Amino acid sequence: MPPDFFSVPIVIGFAVLALAGVVILHMRLRRRLAQVRGQLVQARQAQEHLTRETSARNQRLVQAERQAQDGAGVLREARAQQDLVRAETEHLISKRIPALLSHLRAPHVIVPGVQNQALAGTDVDMQHRAILDAFARGVRDEGERIDEAAQAVVRGAMSRVQTQALRAQDLLAGVQQRYSGDEHTALLREVLGLDMFNELIIRRVQVTGIACGATPGLSRDDTYLVDLVVGAISRVENFEQRIEGPANHLRRRIGVAARAAEPILFITSELLANAVHHSHGTLKVTVAVHETNSGAAIVIDDAGVGLNEEQYARATQLLSGTHPVRLVDLGNPPRTGWAAIGRQVAHFGMQVTVKKSAFGGVQAVLSIPTALLVEMPEDSRPSVLAPEPVRAAVPAAATAIRPQPVAASRPEPVASSVRPEPAAALHQEPPAAPEQRRASAEDLAQLPQRRRQPPRSASGSRLTGSSGSSDGAADKVLTTPEEAQKRWGDFQVGAEAGRREALPPQQHDFTEGN
Repeated sequence: MPPDFFSVPIVIGFAVLALAGVVILHMRLRRRLAQVRGQLVQARQAQEHLTRETSARNQRLVQAERQAQDGAGVLREARAQQDLVRAETEHLISKRIPALLSHLRAPHVIVPGVQNQALAGTDVDMQHRAILDAFARGVRDEGERIDEAAQAVVRGAMSRVQTQALRAQDLLAGVQQRYSGDEHTALLREVLGLDMFNELIIRRVQVTGIACGATPGLSRDDTYLVDLVVGAISRVENFEQRIEGPANHLRRRIGVAARAAEPILFITSELLANAVHHSHGTLKVTVAVHETNSGAAIVIDDAGVGLNEEQYARATQLLSGTHPVRLVDLGNPPRTGWAAIGRQVAHFGMQVTVKKSAFGGVQAVLSIPTALLVEMPEDSRPSVLAPEPVRAAVPAAATAIRPQPVAASRPEPVASSVRPEPAAALHQEPPAAPEQRRASAEDLAQLPQRRRQPPRSASGSRLTGSSGSSDGAADKVLTTPEEAQKRWGDFQVGAEAGRREALPPQQHDFTEGN
């Protein structure tokens, strides 16, 4: 067989084998390619997943960084707020609370507000205000409690001192009666000086106790109003040289009810003492008694230094008695006069007004309502120290139909050598004719009628005398008015002389006045 015959099948076989190998290789390549494609898809998916995770991680990182920045800003803001609150709290402790304490003592002191206006109206501001309010309430309550306790102590102490001073007053009165002869003139002068000093002590004790809520501590019967004014004058130091009056402008037998007699005497004496204290030693203080539509009035004028607007406002507040007064508000030393007057005025429904007088000083007017006044019995008379009423002449036609009053039988004024007045400037008017003494009672409002035993004298030196005879003593031999007047006049002259010589040089009393 020829070689070509065998070569063709071999070639075909090789070709078939090659083709088969190529096919097998191609299949393998395709499988491999498919595997590679699958791996590529997985790689792409993994890459996409990794990309997403990276993006999310980046976002979380950015968010974390942003949160960290925000947290740092909040921290800085919180630290700044804390520093601001700390500074405001230090301002509260160092400035506002001390200013509040000063404001509670002196209302004109202003309490500052917040230091940083950015905190105005915030919770910090409201909390600080609440602290200040609670602090002020606590201080006020504690101050009132302490002041009430102090006033109770003062009331008790003044009551005991007043009791002992009144006992000393009775002892001195007994000494004056036992040693009233001419051979005991020197001793009597000393005793009268001690008596005057004791009277001044009683008045100062009385005003201090009343300013702390005590009562006047003395009681009287129904007393002529003019007698109360005379008694109030005798309670003022150096009244002989300093006080002029009283001018009696009353038209009826006006007296004061027993419950208000001592308070009115006390108020009048304090107003007189205040006027004398704030006037120069050469200037006179005048006092007059008037009848008004609503009762009666006691008018006191001085030519002293006067008051400014702030002092007038304070005087009006204290004298009204409508505002509570604490001891710490009365100054150092305490000036208790106006506060004590205010308590009595508010208790008895009276009124005290102060204004500038015609002499440039102060005019004080005590208005007494009709409810505190009585018409004194016809069988009683004011004391011989009381001045005669200042009355104008009454037309004859009017006097012809009016009854003859008891006042027509009042004693004549003493001679010029006798001084029955408690002050050097007390001038009595000449005795008027009976027709001029007739009071027009039917033209005036009626006062309550009371029938009592004759009242004791209102003199602060305890000068007591008979102001009328009782029904049971009509058959007894009584001292004539002229004799009684002379006796009282002699006694008063001796008392004034003894006091003037026994009193040491006048010292400035810081507790007097206001």
